[in-house]
Amino acid sequence: MNFNKIKNYINIMTERLIKLWRLSFSLAWTHFKLRNEGSYLGIFWYLLEPLCFFVIILLIGGAINQSPIQHYPLYLFLGLIMFNFFINSTSTAAKAIVSNAGLIKSMNVSRESLVISGIFQFVFSHFIEMLIFLGFMIYFKVSIATFIFYLPVFIFFILFVSGISFMLSVVGVYISDLANVWSVFCRLLWFLTPIFYVMPSNSLLQKISYINPMYHFINISRDVLIYIKAPTLLASVFMIFFSVAFFAVGILIFKKYKPKFAELV
Repeated sequence: MNFNKIKNYINIMTERLIKLWRLSFSLAWTHFKLRNEGSYLGIFWYLLEPLCFFVIILLIGGAINQSPIQHYPLYLFLGLIMFNFFINSTSTAAKAIVSNAGLIKSMNVSRESLVISGIFQFVFSHFIEMLIFLGFMIYFKVSIATFIFYLPVFIFFILFVSGISFMLSVVGVYISDLANVWSVFCRLLWFLTPIFYVMPSNSLLQKISYINPMYHFINISRDVLIYIKAPTLLASVFMIFFSVAFFAVGILIFKKYKPKFAELV
């Protein structure tokens, strides 16, 4: 009897998850197309910011880095597009509930889908950016077979970003200026993360960086994609810990506060 109850519970939860992912995907795809509708450059707008940063920093990279970095264009571009995914997804999540106030009040729509769809939008654009990165890898004669190892890293990265996004979506309901505050924080984090420079080994800054999740995600991605080497055990543990911990906390916070959204927005 207990086995049947467990089986039914699993089936119900599976159906709910499938509906949630379908709705999130549909919303994300709709928003993705609407953002490009009526634009002459279309999808290129998603790539404009990382490409501009890439060209500017690449030109001055020699002045910043005293020691040469192997495959520096790849090193730089991968860091930029990963951080771009992080900041765009989380910034959108900070306004996900408030910007859909009318939908929340008028329809019994899944609150989670409003946050997840925002992340999916930038999964699409990240995929396009990674295609450009693939072209760079071919140009610099770096094996593209390593792309298969990036997939599990990106899955953990999505979990981490999702956890942050769920937290921000809740806080955004209570603090109207959250988007501006988060933007400033992300810019500070951008400089604290070794995107265009190498973190000095055994330095105080490197030790502090161990508590920066972006440090681990970007470094591991560079290891597996560019330098074709396995990440260290410590880095892998940090990556998995940050992913699972932030996702679990984000889900718990969102689940606790989502019944109040209709009253507060």
